[in-house]
Amino acid sequence: MRLINAEWLKLLKRRGLLWGSLASTVGGLIIVFAVVEGLHLADPSQHGPAGGLNWFSEWLTGLALVGAVVAIIIGATAGTSDVSSGVFRDLVATGCPRWKLFAARIPGALALLIPIITLGYAVVVVISVFFAGPKPVPGVSLIMQCYGWVLLFTGFDLVVALGFASFIGSRASAIAILLGWQFIASPLLEQVSFLGSSRQALFTGALARLNQVIPQGALSTGSVDYSVASAVIVLIVWVAVMLSVGCWRTATRDA
Repeated sequence: MRLINAEWLKLLKRRGLLWGSLASTVGGLIIVFAVVEGLHLADPSQHGPAGGLNWFSEWLTGLALVGAVVAIIIGATAGTSDVSSGVFRDLVATGCPRWKLFAARIPGALALLIPIITLGYAVVVVISVFFAGPKPVPGVSLIMQCYGWVLLFTGFDLVVALGFASFIGSRASAIAILLGWQFIASPLLEQVSFLGSSRQALFTGALARLNQVIPQGALSTGSVDYSVASAVIVLIVWVAVMLSVGCWRTATRDA
C-alpha cells in the first residue's frame, strides 16, 4: 500500500499534470456548456437547452475523448517518472522486487485519474439532467452504465500507456505514438477492408462496441463488427501484452 501511495503522491505533486488534466476535462466541459447554454438563453427558438438525453450522448463523447488524452498522459508519466527523475536506482537499491515497483504504478495512476473523470462525469450528469428543459433526461440505470463505461474507456488507455511507456522508457514518445495510434492510425486501419477480420485486433472499435449510448462513429469508424465477447477479449489481450512488456522492461532495465 505504501508503494501505491508513493506513486500517487509522485503524480499528485506534478501540479502541471494535475491542473492541466482538470482544466482539460472539467474546465473544458464547463466552458462549452456556458457557450451552448448562453446561445439557448439568447435565442431559445433556434438553440435548444444544453441538457437532455440527446446532449447527454454528446457530452459523454467529449468527456471520453478528452479523458482518453488525459489518461494517456497520466499513464505515460507514471510509467517513466522513476527513470526520468533518476530515482529508479534508489528504489531498486531498497531490495523491493522490481515487479512490485511496476505493479504499484497502476493503482497509483488510477487513483489520480478516476477522481478527475468522476468529477467530469458529474458535470455531464448535472448538465444533462438539470438543464434539459422539456426534453427527456437519462435515467439512473443509464447514468450508472455510462459511468462504468467511461471509466473503462479512460482506464484502459491509462494502463496501455503506462505499460508502453515503461517499455520504451520515453514519456514524450509514448504519448505521441499512442495518441497517433488511437486517433489517426487505428481509425484509418479500420477502413482498410482487405485486412478483413484482423481489424478486430484494433482496440478503438472494441471500446466503442461496449457503449450503447454514443454512436459508434463518434469513437471509431464503425467499419468492424464486434460481438461483446470479442470486444472484451481484444481489450484483455491489449492490457495483458502492454503490462507484460512494461513489467519485463522494468525488471531488466539497468539501474
